[in-house]
Amino acid sequence: MPTRLTITEGCKDALFPLSRRDVMKNVIVVLCALVAFGSFPAFARATNAGEPSVYVDYEYGDLKEVIVGLPYGMSPSLEAKWFADALKVLPKDEADYARKTAGMLWTEMINPETGKSETQMLEEENQAFIGILQSLGVKVYRPTEITVDFIKEHYGADVLLNGFSQDFPRDNMAVIGSNVIEFNLRTPIRKVDISGFRNILSEKCSNSSVKWFSMPHTELLKPARADTPFLEGGDVIVLGKTVLVGNTLNPSVGSNEAGYQWLKNILGDQYKVKRVRLVESVLHLDCVLSVPRRGLAIICEEAFVDGLPEELKDWDLIRVRLKDVKRLAVNGVPVNSRNYILSYNRHNDNRYIQAELEKRGIRVHRVFFGTHNGQGGSLRCATQSLKRKVKMTKAHESQRK
Repeated sequence: MPTRLTITEGCKDALFPLSRRDVMKNVIVVLCALVAFGSFPAFARATNAGEPSVYVDYEYGDLKEVIVGLPYGMSPSLEAKWFADALKVLPKDEADYARKTAGMLWTEMINPETGKSETQMLEEENQAFIGILQSLGVKVYRPTEITVDFIKEHYGADVLLNGFSQDFPRDNMAVIGSNVIEFNLRTPIRKVDISGFRNILSEKCSNSSVKWFSMPHTELLKPARADTPFLEGGDVIVLGKTVLVGNTLNPSVGSNEAGYQWLKNILGDQYKVKRVRLVESVLHLDCVLSVPRRGLAIICEEAFVDGLPEELKDWDLIRVRLKDVKRLAVNGVPVNSRNYILSYNRHNDNRYIQAELEKRGIRVHRVFFGTHNGQGGSLRCATQSLKRKVKMTKAHESQRK
């Protein structure tokens, strides 16, 4: 006997004889429509829960999404009290140039050799870098531009004494697992940069599986107490459930012991957070350590006050001298275990590191980054990873346990 399906249209009921096969077809069509128009929110949430919109498990995990910085900024005034100590991490020629251009907007800093502004040269380097990232399948986000007028309105004109810089988005935050943590920076020039991230973070962190939170922040101009926690993203390297946190001995820049302790407390038993002390001439941990893949590190051993971290002692090491660290030789970006982006400048062609990586079967993508290097950072500094995930092997599974 045929099945009858009752359909109400206005005030009339009509009966249409349908076979069981026709009924199943209709049910399938309706289900497809419901899925297409998002009528199963619980199902959607379950799918998203397995794939956080922001996630980093390893420094060398496959890079899928990243923020690349902008070429806008203003050099600090010579009156900024922290500036003299901060210059200790730069080579002499770069420190001299920083003093000469103190208080200038980068759009007004004209290079006598090229006739271009600092902003123009930074963006040319950014575009070359972005081109490589995109060719390797990485989605690139850019922050919102911050202007002098924006800073005056939202932070106050006095803050411009510290300058501002949007070229290095690494330091304002870190992604650890699905935790997005905004940091309290000790380096004053980068403290307002986080405002440029708001649109990106609002979009990416709406997923219920992502935890987005911030450290306690300090006043922008008032000198901080000695026990104030400071963290900067260049000091944070995630290796699965181990998180290395660099602490330079320089008193005016980088992360400090209180910041390390804050991160250790906030992450709890889920992670092993380890403090790594660095010599005064080094700004961040990522200036002296890069991890292209599991068991391989590019490293400057001279920079580690207490010797190599235990986690790295059995690794294959590509060793770099401290004088090359000053020219940002180590601060590259692993895209995955087979591809590594390496910077170079007119002081250091970085052919040594390139050759060592290629010996180990890693393809090296070179990009000139001399203008960024002159600002005190390089490729890793110029990025903030939003999605990185390693392809699991038995070795990684055993490390997680």
